[in-house]
Amino acid sequence: MTGITITIDCSDELRKRVLEAWQVGHGGNPDHVHILGGENSIALVLPKAMVQAEMVLFKNTSNTRALDQYLRSVLEMIAEDLSPIIEDCSGREILTIVPLIDLKAGWITAFYQFREKEADQSG
Repeated sequence: MTGITITIDCSDELRKRVLEAWQVGHGGNPDHVHILGGENSIALVLPKAMVQAEMVLFKNTSNTRALDQYLRSVLEMIAEDLSPIIEDCSGREILTIVPLIDLKAGWITAFYQFREKEADQSG
């Protein structure tokens, strides 16, 4: 399987930028970012992205739609802001960004799908 190429330096910079963007845009203090790369995609996963009050709210309410929508909107904004560094690191154009929220685990994931390599090269 071939994957995207992200140098160690770029991965470190990307992790730093993701953590800073989440802390500024949302709050909280997640301590780690997982970067998972595939042939035509990359996923940025933040475990423990939710603050304690959000976890309590999730556990104490049966309607979590507002919390999910709030986190999704914050993640969409942050993921879009991170697009230029991801394109620079990967050398690929982003086709779409999918925000994924797991309220039960408290994890968030920004999934970036790249244009096919042929589409990248043709213009």
